[in-house]
Amino acid sequence: MRPDQATSWYRRMSVLYGLGAWTTLGSLFYLSRKNHKPPGTTLRQPSDVPRNEFLEPPKGFYLETIVTYKEDFVPVTDRIVNFLKSWTGGPGRES
Repeated sequence: MRPDQATSWYRRMSVLYGLGAWTTLGSLFYLSRKNHKPPGTTLRQPSDVPRNEFLEPPKGFYLETIVTYKEDFVPVTDRIVNFLKSWTGGPGRES
């Protein structure tokens, strides 16, 4: 690897690391503020709820999952690998 390539790679990775660190810190701050309950709010205690409400789902209750793919769908993992491959110039993952 030439010195100018190494320098550019080092800068890119430093920016990526810094972005990840600030994103993590920002997420922790946001989630800690979001989960904070104001004083005076009360939660429902398990003793207030009938026991059968926890044990069985309501009658006629079901869950249906529908997965729809676009015609030109590319999985997120492939997008990430291709993005990193474009930065490093390596061959990436062979499918």
